[in-house]
Parts: sequence; structure tokens; C-alpha cells
Amino acid sequence: MSIILNAINYFWKLGFNEEALDLYVKRYSDSQCICLDVANEVMDYGGRIEVTNDELRPFSQMNFIILEAVDRTLRKGYRPEDIILGQSSAYHVGIINDQEDMFVALRCYEWEEEYDVELAKMIEDGSVLENLFESEPRIDYYCAYTSRLKAGTIECRYMVFPRSFSNSNPEQYSSGLFEEDNFAYQPNFTTFRIHPSETRKEVKIEGYFHIDNGILMTYTGKSEHVIIPEGTKKLRNSVFWNCLSMKKVTIPKTVFSLGGDTFYNCENLTELTIPSSVVIMGDNPFANCPKLDLLNNSPHFVFEDGALYNNDMTRLIYCAIKREGDVFVVPDGVISVSKHSFYNCRNLRKIVIPESVKIMENNPFSNLQNMKLKNNSPHFIFKNGALYNKIMTTLFYYEHSYESTKLIIPEGVKIIGRHSFYNCQSIEKIEIPRSVDIIGYNPFTNCSRLSLENHSPHFTYENNTLYSTGKSVLIYHSIPDPSDTFIIPETVWKIGRSAFFNCTNLKSVVIPKSITIIDRSAFGNCKNLEQIIIPNSVNTIGEWAFMNCSNLKEISIPKNASIEAHTFMNCPATIIRR
Repeated sequence: MSIILNAINYFWKLGFNEEALDLYVKRYSDSQCICLDVANEVMDYGGRIEVTNDELRPFSQMNFIILEAVDRTLRKGYRPEDIILGQSSAYHVGIINDQEDMFVALRCYEWEEEYDVELAKMIEDGSVLENLFESEPRIDYYCAYTSRLKAGTIECRYMVFPRSFSNSNPEQYSSGLFEEDNFAYQPNFTTFRIHPSETRKEVKIEGYFHIDNGILMTYTGKSEHVIIPEGTKKLRNSVFWNCLSMKKVTIPKTVFSLGGDTFYNCENLTELTIPSSVVIMGDNPFANCPKLDLLNNSPHFVFEDGALYNNDMTRLIYCAIKREGDVFVVPDGVISVSKHSFYNCRNLRKIVIPESVKIMENNPFSNLQNMKLKNNSPHFIFKNGALYNKIMTTLFYYEHSYESTKLIIPEGVKIIGRHSFYNCQSIEKIEIPRSVDIIGYNPFTNCSRLSLENHSPHFTYENNTLYSTGKSVLIYHSIPDPSDTFIIPETVWKIGRSAFFNCTNLKSVVIPKSITIIDRSAFGNCKNLEQIIIPNSVNTIGEWAFMNCSNLKEISIPKNASIEAHTFMNCPATIIRR
């Protein structure tokens, strides 16, 4: 399938199982089920949920968000017969109450592209919602909703507006509809009432901890023993990323969710116990923690032979770098091998994939320079050093120790997966066939000897740089390129994730006024970069965008551009907001 790169993984995370070839099903109480036909890229919500607009059935990014909203609604206990999809252009999901009124109407938005913009319009101009409620007299509450799969966990954000919302009464609620302590048809908005002129009472600072609604958002301390405050419920993705001072962490029993990459690159972390309260875990929270001795007290997970699994051992989450032995045989029964689960386990010389594995998430075997892969799963084909799906339309991984320095990707492959060649130091040449129409975020990151030969009409490769169609997105710039200056074409509006990562020859980059987004790690490890000017057109600069740019002394950024907590990690540049 080509509509979304990690759709199968997304279905898996929602709890769907493949009951027949390319047919994923999730069963709820009272015989309700939803079926996803991967071959035809269509959704069947069953006969009890009313779908009045067939445009909500085909696979698409938006329809996946709607699917997740329906799934969350059903899991909360709302009756399928009370759910209507596509009844009005004003909302996607409607829930009817016992009085046959529209209890709540959900309008879904894409996470970054739409949600914040549309939400701001509603809050700043009360007439937008006043007009909506006037045109839809049955609706009691209107909910702006978004969700995404991020680092192995599904996150959602929403804002609920009551019928009484107006410029003079601007009440809105960011919680109270789907949380664990709320019940179907009985929302609890009182505790979470928000007024624009009030400070959110759920946000608090405890020492070096910034906690928002029970979620640990950031940690700014440098303690050797980090004690997470009691009452914390979730650890955000990457919250302790690169926390090199930490040797021991104590997680309270109030925490039920560990985000993906939570402790990534905590190279000195030795002691951590997963408390019994933890139920949810994102992609490998312990990646690249080479000294870690992990203990697990949660009944929802199994830690065995140096590897962490979910409780029924169908998902392999993490393999300890300290694990003894150079061979790892994935246990039969494992269905999903998670993102980066073997990251940096450099002592491994062989990994065996059993017949049971159906899902290969974002390059589980990244940074294994000497490992040989043995595949026994009929769901994958391992050929000429590359791992593909069973019909060879998706390339997941390339073996770093493979004897050839050149790979000709076969015609018929449509997708080159995320991080599939990450840090492969042996590969020198890759030929991209005409059939490729999707390339996950820079799969060629840190391939220090690589050049490309592109035959796909969906991409352009010139001046050692790979672009999307029409040169609108800059995907990859070749590390071996000897030039110390690069001028980005004015057709480009986005600098992609890790596009210039570790391009140490670069001293200067000229960014045109067409650029609006500089994605995560875009210039990471560009250690000789001295000069870069960010035009006023840029509104988003992602995490680690200028990480380890050690020669960058000063950088001027538009005052309205959003930046992340780790955008300038280990970068000495003086940041000037203009």
C-alpha cells in the first residue's frame, strides 16, 4: 500500500489483528467490529455505526485520524448505534445521547498542519462557533480533535466547546471527555475548565521538572539520581534525551506511560526499574543506554534474556546493549519487532527472525555494523542485503555488513522505509527505480560514502542532493559532496528531516524565502557550519535541527518561528530573535 508509510504499524498499535490476508479486524463488545481491507485501502465500520459519507471509508491521513477517534469513542463505552460519521460538513464524528440529541460532534484535524491554526481561529473569534451552533441546533458540545502515532504511542489532543461559548463567555475544555476517570455520556469538564485570561492550574514546575496535566514535558536538571515527582502520569517522548549526567532514575507508581525514546542516549544510566503501574510503552524508551541494568515490575511487560516484550510477548520492544551473547533468536510468537529495538547492540553478530513476525517497524536493526540477518518469516524477503515485505513493494532495512557496496533496488519497490540505510558506512551507491513513489524521512542519514542514481519521476537528484517532485522538499544532501557552500533552490519549501546531517564539509548554507519548515535534525552534526541565515518565512524549526553545530557562533531566527526544546543541543550559537 502507498497511502501512508507506516499504516500497518498504526493499525497494530490501535489493536487490529490480521485475521485473513490483508484484512485487519478489531472486535469490541456487543459484536461490534471494524475491518480494514489493506489490499483495497478501505474501511468497514460494520452495520451498527452509521456512515453517511462514503468519502470517510478510503485510506487517507485524515480518515486514519477519524478511525482513531471512533476507536477511542468505542473503547470509552459509547454505543456503536449512537455514532454517526459524515452526517454534516461541520463535523466528522457525531455521538447521539438518549434524547436523540447530538451530545458531542467531533471535527478532526491533522496534528501539525491544521489543528493549532483552526483552534486559534475558534478561540480568537467566538462568532465562528456561535454560527456553527446556530446552524447545528442539536449539538451540545463541539470538539476539535487530532491524534497521531508518535514514537510508538498514539497521542491525542482535543478542545471541547459548549453551546454557551461566545466572545463574552469563552469557556473551553482540554480534558474531561476521554480520560480514564471519565465515563461515556458523563463528561467531567469542571476540573479542566480553561479561560484564556487564566493560568492553567494543571501546569506546574517542580524544581527542574515541567509537568503539564500530569505529563512530564521537560527536565532541565543535571542530577546523578533523578527522582520523578509523585503524581506524574506520563513521561513524554524523549524527555530525558541525551541526559548524560543521570546514573539512576526513580519512577513513581503513578506513572502509567513511558513515551518513545524517553531515555535515549543516557549513556551513563545504570539503574532503572519499570514500576508496576506502567501499562503503555512507546518505541524503545531505553535506546542507546549501554550501561543500563533494567528491572521490570510491571505485569504488562516481560523482561527475558536481556529483551523487553509486552505481556503476551507478541511485541519486542527493547534489547539491552549489555546483553551477553552475539546471537539473538527472536522468540516464536513475536508478531512485531519495534522501532530501533536493537539499536546499537553492536556485540550482536546474528539476529534470527521467526515465522511469526508480520510487522517490522522503523528499522529495528539500526547501527549494527557487523550483524547478519537470518529471516524465517514468510511475510518478508531478504535479498542482496535488503529486507523487503513479501511482495517486495517496501524496503525496510539494508544489512550494514553485506559484502557489496552497491544496491540496485528492484523495479516494483514503491517505498524506501524510514532509516532503512541509517549510518551504513559500507554502502557507496544506491539506484532508485522508477517505481519508488515514497521515501521515508531521510533513510540515507549518515551514510558517509553514499551517492544516488535516481530513476523515479517522483524525485529529482542533482548536485548530490535528493528532492521530492518539483524540488519542493529537500530530502537528502550527500555527505561526500566536497562543496563548503550550498544554495537551496527557491522551489523548496521544506528542509526535510536530517537532510544535511553530518555534512561536515559545509561551512555556509543559503536558505531562500520560500522555506517555511526546517525539520528535525536537518543540520545536526554539521560541525563546520559557520554561517546560516533563517528567513522570515520560516515558521517551524524542529528538534535537534542544529544539534552539535559546534562552529556556529550566532543565528538569527524570526520571532514567530516555533522551536523545540532540543533544537540547539550542544550548539554554542547565540540565538537572536528578530
